[in-house]
Amino acid sequence: MIELSNILLLSSTGVLGVFLGAQIAEACLFVPIWKKMNPDDFFEQHKSVGPLIYRFFAPITIAATVIPLVTVAVNLFFNAEQLILTLILGVSTLIFFSTYFLYFKEANQKFSDRSLTNEELPSELAKWESWHWFRIVFEAIAFLSALIMLLIR
Repeated sequence: MIELSNILLLSSTGVLGVFLGAQIAEACLFVPIWKKMNPDDFFEQHKSVGPLIYRFFAPITIAATVIPLVTVAVNLFFNAEQLILTLILGVSTLIFFSTYFLYFKEANQKFSDRSLTNEELPSELAKWESWHWFRIVFEAIAFLSALIMLLIR
């Protein structure tokens, strides 16, 4: 069972690293552009780009959630070592995943159906950016805890 635990931990570290990198890229590349765009242009672009971003991030978000949570379950059940790091991995994964339901699902829908006015868009994008960085912090904590667990095994 230790070998399965190691494979899961390696997989968790990899998928969390890729996910974290993609999220940082989105924050550093897309968000500044979105904030500078004319609101009408943003909403128009979001019609075509929004679904593409979702199709990219949905599977990787699911993988970056499910694989670490399975890793946590296996480690808690079969490998009581590294309990604190295992719990940190699990809790931080649940926190970053929950942000989708706490904020992003509704906010992204507002962009899609254009239920925001042009005047409301800048403040909503600033709020979106803040939530996104909050999420990135917990993704980084999950990644680092998995990486440390992997390195000290």
